[in-house]
Amino acid sequence: MVLAYISGTLSSKPGASLVYPMPSRNVSLRLQGLQEKDSGSYLCSVNVHDSQGKERGHGSKSLELNVLVPPAPPSCRLLGVPRVGTNVTLSCQSPRSKPAAQYQWERPPPSPQVFFAPILGVKHGP
Repeated sequence: MVLAYISGTLSSKPGASLVYPMPSRNVSLRLQGLQEKDSGSYLCSVNVHDSQGKERGHGSKSLELNVLVPPAPPSCRLLGVPRVGTNVTLSCQSPRSKPAAQYQWERPPPSPQVFFAPILGVKHGP
């Protein structure tokens, strides 16, 4: 049970609350500080009882909650000695994400470098 409102009494787990104060026809549930473990099915049940406590109506609907987990910045390192003719491994690892992360390696073009050659025949200095 995440939250219940029965006979004027409200009970809930920490982090779960009603959006609107009871009594109300809108029983929207607010979940705060979501974690991956909060993913799953949630069932909203509405029961109507008469003054003698006899059930006079019942309805329910389920909703699936899938909490997304963004990937953390990857941890990268170089394995091997980067010398001409050798092999190296560029290691990159990232903790689990939800949905599963897609990985891509890129080699951006080198930054343009501008060199000014000395002007021949010009004497520098005193």
